[in-house]
Amino acid sequence: MYPAASRVREVLKTGLLSLQPAVADCEWKVEPPQLQGVRIHWPKTLEWDRAWTWMEPLFRGFRLRVPLTLADIPQRLKGIVLIEFHRGGRVYHVGLNYSDDPECTHFGANGTSLDLEFKMQYRNGGYGERNIVPGGYISDAMLVDWYARGPRKVRDRQRFEWDVYGRFGTQFATGIRTQAVEMLKNQRRVEFYGGLRTVSFEKFLGEIARARVCIDLPGNGPFCYRLVNYLAVGACVVSYPHATSMPVPLVDRRHIVYTKPDLSDLVELCERYVNDAPAREAIKDAGREYYRKHLYWRSLADYYLSTMLRTLTQ
Repeated sequence: MYPAASRVREVLKTGLLSLQPAVADCEWKVEPPQLQGVRIHWPKTLEWDRAWTWMEPLFRGFRLRVPLTLADIPQRLKGIVLIEFHRGGRVYHVGLNYSDDPECTHFGANGTSLDLEFKMQYRNGGYGERNIVPGGYISDAMLVDWYARGPRKVRDRQRFEWDVYGRFGTQFATGIRTQAVEMLKNQRRVEFYGGLRTVSFEKFLGEIARARVCIDLPGNGPFCYRLVNYLAVGACVVSYPHATSMPVPLVDRRHIVYTKPDLSDLVELCERYVNDAPAREAIKDAGREYYRKHLYWRSLADYYLSTMLRTLTQ
């Protein structure tokens, strides 16, 4: 499912990854003078090795902007990467919480005090704690922009093969995923392609581009990597309502289309956007722009840096 680490290194060496979407107009952009004196210490070893797949975009984004040093930082919290933010002779302890559980079950436990915590599955309504902030979300592949170049062009041609598309594994959110797929298979109002079987990452991105509407459903948590991949390619996304929030909220009927919690209007919404090309393409365009400004790895790294500067040193 994931591109090999060697492929990531190969593309990074070419410098072509830096030619992906510009972020100059992003409100999170941090100018070099603001970062004077900032250093980040990153742990030599993560609490869970596989977390590197999802932490790599932040690691590389930080390293582009500030000096980054590998250090022996104890990783004492499950589902959280603990880093150090250094500025002005002070050290701040920051958590990058990638856990799929929207609850912060560790909070308040002895020895777990953090100066700031970025929570990727940030519960709607928050936690009543000023130092826990939304962490956005990251694709399951560092090279999503590299692999999405071709599918973006295909999607923009609007030469569709299917009305509605979605592929899902059955390891997580089995009930909701099975319900949605069965609803789409057992109707004749729109053509559905996909089901409860996954394919390779590159094939998945290519299939996104050939569908008028794409379906987003929960995974192990409310946000799923599939959502970021949809937005990276550019898709009109019809989604089960998220119980979690991004730093900049996704707006229903602007960036995304949310169903009712019981999915009773799933087919109706799919049919509407299959047949309403102007509305569908407007959502696709807004969703892709949302990705470019708020989920692209360099944009997200700037959000983390600007938030650390604002909340820790002022």
